[in-house]
Amino acid sequence: MSNAVKPDVFAITGLPPEVLAVAMAKYSRSKNPIRETIDELTEEKSAEFHEKWVLGYGDASVADMAIIAIACENVSIIASKAIEDTRLASFQEKSTRYVDFDTSKYFRPRSVMENNAEQYEKTINTLFESYTGLLDKTIAYLRRRLSRPEKLSNKLYEAKLKARSLDAVRYFLPVATLTNFGMIMSARSLRHLIAKLKDNPYTEVRELAEAIQNAALEPAYNPQAKKIEELLASLRAMGGEANELADQVAATATLQIKGAPTLIKHTEPSPYQKHTNEYLSTFEADLLKNAPIADAPRVDYLENHSYEDELVTTLLYGVSIFSYRQILTAVQALAPEKKQVLLQTVASFRGDHDQPRREYEAGGQFVFDVLMDYGAFRDLQRHRMCTQINQPLTTVHGYEVPFELRDAGLEQEFRAIIDTTLATHTKLKKVVGADADYLIPLACKKRTLFKMNLRELYHMVELRSKPGGHMSYRTIVTDMYAAVKGRHPLLVESLRITPLDYDKDFFKR
Repeated sequence: MSNAVKPDVFAITGLPPEVLAVAMAKYSRSKNPIRETIDELTEEKSAEFHEKWVLGYGDASVADMAIIAIACENVSIIASKAIEDTRLASFQEKSTRYVDFDTSKYFRPRSVMENNAEQYEKTINTLFESYTGLLDKTIAYLRRRLSRPEKLSNKLYEAKLKARSLDAVRYFLPVATLTNFGMIMSARSLRHLIAKLKDNPYTEVRELAEAIQNAALEPAYNPQAKKIEELLASLRAMGGEANELADQVAATATLQIKGAPTLIKHTEPSPYQKHTNEYLSTFEADLLKNAPIADAPRVDYLENHSYEDELVTTLLYGVSIFSYRQILTAVQALAPEKKQVLLQTVASFRGDHDQPRREYEAGGQFVFDVLMDYGAFRDLQRHRMCTQINQPLTTVHGYEVPFELRDAGLEQEFRAIIDTTLATHTKLKKVVGADADYLIPLACKKRTLFKMNLRELYHMVELRSKPGGHMSYRTIVTDMYAAVKGRHPLLVESLRITPLDYDKDFFKR
């Protein structure tokens, strides 16, 4: 007779995230099956475990097992991008292609509303009026340019015309536009995110950090609990034994589940991040003082250089508006002692439980410095397996004119509106500082440094060059591919890139 033990594989549900995290953690500290562990656990016991092991001893791997889902509604695009700059998480955000944005909803910073409310609202409203007005004109233009294929229904044809037109007019949307998104991540990632957001230059983002933290502390929205509570109310109305039964069910079932109250409640801004940002900003300003911004291609592919120079340049890139190549040239001219001082100073700010900054993911990768419109960034940011170093949102690099509007004869109208908006932004920035940035349209360009291995290059180029993609990022990944092919053709010989052909590709999604 065989004594072989059969594997037992099963899913688990219905537990608060912190209880589930402890149940999983017990695997490393107990020989008992997890069913026994779960049956004995309570929220109080789980909180005690997390206070001791995660918060007391810094055993953060336990917090990886507490998974939390949070919805963020009516937040600005600029805030959504700050929150979504988190790699170990999943996000789904309202699409600029398939959804008309509500032109009455946009963020109003307190500092702006107290000083220049009328000018701010007038500028935003003009952008939204252009977004709506040019949408109809662009649809009409595309209808003239591309007739309906026989096999395509009129309803689907009109839907495709509208989707592609929304691709063009999204350049008008200011980053003050309100959006919705959902995110799912571990308590460990959420703690890191909250700490980083609490040190953000925008008031809205810092307040959202508090809101996200509170969302993890308070009872979560539970649609099943709502249904059960209605049934329990019906039972109690019957009186007698039914009322007692309702009380027993209510005592047994966990209807008010909290996200991760113990793990999240002590999250504060990271002094490491704050102090290094301040130091690096000062160092960068001294290194590149009075330097003009040098011309650079939209996508600048950089060959490998010394590890030390790459690390120092990457650290300075995130607090700058200069191109990576321009910063690298200045860094390479620095005396070795100054580079050593920079790295030692950055290291000195690191606390016992601080992970090294993202910039330390350096060495042996494909490095692309990309200057792109904010709308394209909004899409490419989703490639979180890349190391992404983001520069601040700015207007100094100008803006992109969508080719659809240019071909439709609407470029002059587009430029007049964007130029007026940027002039208003310049005036307002002198009064209210960073909060004026909510006026910046998605057309404006910003820099992001992408570092990736060959596998991620294949993934990004093959996915983002497909016909259904927005032309702004399709051209960017095409440039990436061309740059690598020009220097290392063998590496990308089997990469499946889709050639650009707007008219041919139009109805392929």
